[in-house]
Amino acid sequence: MSLSLKRLASDTVIYGATTMIGRLLNWLLMPFYIRVISQDEYGAVNHIYGIITILLVVFTFGLETGFFRFARKENKDVVYKTTISMLVCTSVFLVVLSFVFSENISNYFYEGKYKASVILMGLIVAIDSLVSIPFAKLRLDNRPIFFGIVKIASISCNIVFNIVFLVFIPYLIDRFEFGTRFILLYRSFDGVFFILLSNLLSSILTLLIFLPDIIRTRGLFSARILKNMMVYSWPVLIVGITGMITQNAEKILMPKLIDENGFAELAVYGANFKIGILMSLFTQSFRFAFEPFFFNNREKGIVSYAKVMEYFVGFGLLILLGICFLMDLVNSLILTSSYHRGNMIIPYVLLGLLFYGIYFNLSLWYKLSDKTYFGAYFGIIGMVITVGLDFILIGQIGMLGGAIALLCGYAVMMIVSYLIGQRHYKVPYDLKKIALYFLVAVFLYIVNQYVSFESLAIRYSFKIILIASYILFFLFINGLKLRKTNFNAKS
Repeated sequence: MSLSLKRLASDTVIYGATTMIGRLLNWLLMPFYIRVISQDEYGAVNHIYGIITILLVVFTFGLETGFFRFARKENKDVVYKTTISMLVCTSVFLVVLSFVFSENISNYFYEGKYKASVILMGLIVAIDSLVSIPFAKLRLDNRPIFFGIVKIASISCNIVFNIVFLVFIPYLIDRFEFGTRFILLYRSFDGVFFILLSNLLSSILTLLIFLPDIIRTRGLFSARILKNMMVYSWPVLIVGITGMITQNAEKILMPKLIDENGFAELAVYGANFKIGILMSLFTQSFRFAFEPFFFNNREKGIVSYAKVMEYFVGFGLLILLGICFLMDLVNSLILTSSYHRGNMIIPYVLLGLLFYGIYFNLSLWYKLSDKTYFGAYFGIIGMVITVGLDFILIGQIGMLGGAIALLCGYAVMMIVSYLIGQRHYKVPYDLKKIALYFLVAVFLYIVNQYVSFESLAIRYSFKIILIASYILFFLFINGLKLRKTNFNAKS
């Protein structure tokens, strides 16, 4: 293997591991939150972060991708300064908007509550959108270790601040005597405020780490470069916005579409959705591991692409079955009893995220053939279907409607991408084998649903036997071929 490919593989492992560790640490905050704040507050947290994820995409304008492209063909310092200057202006604009309209937003979404949290939301988006470019510069400069250190440090600080504000300070107030002013000041804020304040403080820490580099960078603002970057980046922006709306629409709409206890319902939905995010961790790991492989073998790896898809589906279904079969364990270790009623959404979320992972694998055809505009088309289709079904289903069947809408949106994106992709970049996917994986998984899922035992030991032994049966089935079909498959990864 060439030195450049070894470097690529090493960097991919570091970036991928950092991302996975970061997402896992953030995921661990969910069991913490549902034990220290009310359901209404946790519902509001889910709602606000649904808005934050969309605003982050909007206010970065796809310029991370544009920065990568133009920093290689123009003066890197000029491109960096131009991009930072643009985002500083838009970040200041966003902060002003959040102060001016915080009361209006609070009244519309939260019945007048969480006004201070709305302002914190604007500050978080402003800072995080700004530091996205220094993070991109670290990747461009091949500094994955420092990239990982900053990411993990920021997330770790966020966790520490959460513990301090939500556990440590209340403990000190109960145990020791504090001034009345301090106690009244602390209790004038709610859990939502302290969660967002923790996030803001960790974001400020990240900005302070990058600030010397931003100040030291020489270069002048270039309107020409900015114009070219915006023209280049707008398709990326559309893909990002549609993707985030598809993933978060139900969280934003649910409190309005459910007449009573909308935020409590969203809290239950959000906590159980987080269980499904474990599938997203798998698909994200796959992306970091295999995307360089696809691009480095674009001329000779068509059959390998098909084989990798089979393994991806096989392992994804194993994760789905494992989580669904061990739901009792998940409930006892992660969720509290008031959140168990949301378990019904988990299979839909898991399957939807698996479909999205399959869609990602299929989407490589338009990246390899330089027809990335198809990504925007597919994203718009998925968004329209998901949001439309959210409006139809959530009001009728509650949180389950949101999960079904997400599943349908990703399913349509997957199917459309496959059908169009086979016309432009034909890959011989073994659909019969993939369908067989799904049939076996569905059969085992149904067996688990309808066969039950009173004895806990027998019940879990039976579940383990079902999971082992799927693994043996997978190995039986692929065992010999796994040893023979050549992924053409050698150079």
